[in-house]
Amino acid sequence: MSTNLMSAYTDLHVHSSCSDGSDAPEEVVRRAASLGFSALAITDHDTVAGVLEGAKAAEKFGIQYLSGVEISSQFGKIEVHIVGLGIDPACERLLQRLDTMRNARIARAKKIVERLQALGVPVVFDFEKDGSAYRGTIGRMHIARLIMDAGFASSIQEAFDKFLNPGRPAYFPRERLSCEEAIDLIHEAGGLAFLAHPGIGNLSQYLDGLTRLPFDGLEAFHTKHSPGQVEQFRLLARELGWLISGGSDCHGSAKSSPEMGKVRVPYVYYERIRECLAAKTVRGGKTSQRFLKA
Repeated sequence: MSTNLMSAYTDLHVHSSCSDGSDAPEEVVRRAASLGFSALAITDHDTVAGVLEGAKAAEKFGIQYLSGVEISSQFGKIEVHIVGLGIDPACERLLQRLDTMRNARIARAKKIVERLQALGVPVVFDFEKDGSAYRGTIGRMHIARLIMDAGFASSIQEAFDKFLNPGRPAYFPRERLSCEEAIDLIHEAGGLAFLAHPGIGNLSQYLDGLTRLPFDGLEAFHTKHSPGQVEQFRLLARELGWLISGGSDCHGSAKSSPEMGKVRVPYVYYERIRECLAAKTVRGGKTSQRFLKA
């Protein structure tokens, strides 16, 4: 590796307005380039709607790029997020399953709006008109903004804390894929499956079971991981023979989002991911070189 790449960094977990981020994919890529990142992956929740725009922006701003997605899944009684990197966004089965999940999100959002209205919070969401503005997934973040607009919260975070988080009066759970199905979808799309932010919440209590699943790697680096946790997860990945990834999980100005640049993943981990994806392609996997932008 050249000296300049030895000191280079990547962010392989960020969100755009195609899910619950505040900025369009092009703006997300522009910001990453302006901060000096060498590579980026946009990993929107349960959608690949921004992948092509991100790829075009990466060419424009001269930054390397991986297509990505973050799939919400279920492991027993807990929610687990799985990041897919290097996926083919045209994979038919992936698109069909994500479309089903989008419809489930819409049904959930309708129930949340109904609960808010019953609580006297006058939010109105036209799912035919307003929903068309969201190219990817509709989630609680969009409803939180409506709560703010109605004057019932001073911030996105307050809207979640008062109404939308588990245990709050307007919360409504949604259906999720099993971890096994999510991993299988990512693999069928030619990508690599990473266990996202294992240090958040009580996820670490379930690592013994989760590490028996066919993940390709885990996110050692994350804004909410302490330095001790980063080292713990790096060692765990090496012990398992897994790849290492991570990123800021930045959502732009949405919610109490971490800032891009707070987490810088060493380029060497990105390079190893690319090598594994290239090997999958050579062996007949479905990852398209088009989405391994250099």
